[in-house]
Amino acid sequence: MYSDEPLELTVTLNTPDAASPLVMLHTDIGASEPGEWRDIRFETADHRTFKLTLSIPRCGFYRFRIKYSLSGGEKWFWDRVPHSYVLVDPPSLRAVRFYSLIPSASGTIADWTARLPDLTAMGFNTLHLLPITPMGTSESPYAARNLFDVDERFRAQTGTRSGLDQLEAFVEDCRRAGVRLCFDLVLNHISVDSEMVMACPDWILPDDSEPDGFKRAGCWHMQSWIRWEDLVTINYDHPNAHIRRSIWDYMKQYALFWANYAAYTGGMVRFDNLHSSHGPFVAELSASIRQSYPDLAILGEYFTDELTLEKTVPEWGINLLLANTWEYPFGPPLRHYIQYLHTVASRLRHLCAVTTHDTGVPAQLFGSDRSIIPRYAICALFTTGQTGVTQGVEAGVKERVPFIGPPQRIDLSTGPDYRPTLTAINALLSKYPVLSRAGNLTFIDNGHDAILAAYRKPATSLENGFLLFANLDTDRDQSISVTLSSCGRRTPCRLVDRIDGEELDQKDDDLMITLPPCGIKVLEIL
Repeated sequence: MYSDEPLELTVTLNTPDAASPLVMLHTDIGASEPGEWRDIRFETADHRTFKLTLSIPRCGFYRFRIKYSLSGGEKWFWDRVPHSYVLVDPPSLRAVRFYSLIPSASGTIADWTARLPDLTAMGFNTLHLLPITPMGTSESPYAARNLFDVDERFRAQTGTRSGLDQLEAFVEDCRRAGVRLCFDLVLNHISVDSEMVMACPDWILPDDSEPDGFKRAGCWHMQSWIRWEDLVTINYDHPNAHIRRSIWDYMKQYALFWANYAAYTGGMVRFDNLHSSHGPFVAELSASIRQSYPDLAILGEYFTDELTLEKTVPEWGINLLLANTWEYPFGPPLRHYIQYLHTVASRLRHLCAVTTHDTGVPAQLFGSDRSIIPRYAICALFTTGQTGVTQGVEAGVKERVPFIGPPQRIDLSTGPDYRPTLTAINALLSKYPVLSRAGNLTFIDNGHDAILAAYRKPATSLENGFLLFANLDTDRDQSISVTLSSCGRRTPCRLVDRIDGEELDQKDDDLMITLPPCGIKVLEIL
């Protein structure tokens, strides 16, 4: 739930003839100290029904359990259900429109500032920065040499201000522009030539098979292990308790250092490669972040099975998970994945980005740079509203923008301009809550191979429903017929395409739609 929503609970007793029934909530909600629990009394609605409405203004992870008495408090019984939990998110997560900026392709901090008007004009409100810490010899932003500074190559050379001073000015500019910052935190590994390795080699996981004695980091991808030669693994399980505590404290200081900048803008931090992280450390770190910055959101790059997510996400206080829609290039599996995201949305929130800096761009993954149009429409309008793109897709770049190696500024003025479409989709998300509500989407395309079509049902009579269509075919027109009565709509009705403004008076129950390659329609039902 969000912190501006009330927690509403109802308990119904199976014993209607109890003489003096009482119901209590045993919880850590509203506790003055960590680990403290208290009892909150339910109000009596009738002789067997009890209700409680709680405000939880502070974001975080809370637990609760029901206890009840049939004798006015002389004897108490516990509900047999174990502790329930609620993860309270900052309201800013309702509308995350995420733009990933690749610093090595974007000039200096001054250049990033100059891009802010363009990003806000497109409707993006959250700017994700890949790590900007000083890099090791591999020149990867994920191979830090120093965790507490800004890489010199991002500092504008005019004037005498340090990189951190320039960053603080940029953070202030973002706050004034209404742009939330997301800082990328690399917790699992560090550059093999980092200051940490030089000063504290015993902080690194040992590996006798390596010439330098340090275990290399890596990740699983498509059933194969990818080994990163430039990265060594931090030893969070060091056998010496004193050294282990030093490692944990140092990495928490690093995370809180960058979280401070993000919190100032009302933003978030991103836990990189969370599926490879040390669970107990992540839990302690998340609690520390929540204690220092209650309204700061945590985004996790966390790819694992659903059962593991259900268990660890609340324990670790992860507010938002990175979805992986790019792994579903074709309509039927993508449709199934979108349905899954709605099914779990009450327990797991997902950021549905088209691609990331690690993947290919739409031209590489889906056959055409124009595929950014239907893919972004699906990620933004078919899901729960938390969405995003990576730098370059708005200009139809043909290849992934490199983020490893020396700076290579990309020119976004020579390719096709998809900014108007991205702007229009973001404006719809901002204007119509029905397009970002969980659980109100029904697919009406009958399993079409190329077109995804869905109905977004309004919550009240004060808002209108929408019919959404997206053609994933990059080469051919595609047509589809949908029956309006199947989604509870009566004809005649008026349909307005909120992308191009076209109006249609629909007299028949059967609606025929033809879409050009990579075409979309967003029809409001009036």
